[in-house]
Amino acid sequence: MIIRLIIEDAEKAKSRGLETVNELVNNESFCAGSDGYPVFQLPDEQMLDCQLWRELREECGARIETNNICKLCLGIGIPRDEPGVMVID
Repeated sequence: MIIRLIIEDAEKAKSRGLETVNELVNNESFCAGSDGYPVFQLPDEQMLDCQLWRELREECGARIETNNICKLCLGIGIPRDEPGVMVID
C-alpha cells in the first residue's frame, strides 16, 4: 500500500517537522477505536487524522497520493471525494 503526504513548499514542511515527501506508515498492529480502522502515522509517529490532514492541506498546500483510497478514507475519516487526495497506480 502506498500513502504519501506531499508538501511542495520545503519551508512549510520543515516548519511542521516534515519532509516534502513523507511516506505514511500503516500500523496494522494498532487500530483506532473498536471499529478496527487502520491508523496512519507520519514519520515522527504522529497519527494522521482528519483534523491534522485538513490543517496540513489548508496551511501548507499538502496533498496525499495513495493506491488504496478506501483504506485511507476509513483510517483518517474523510470522504472519497476529499480535496487534495489523488489515486495513483
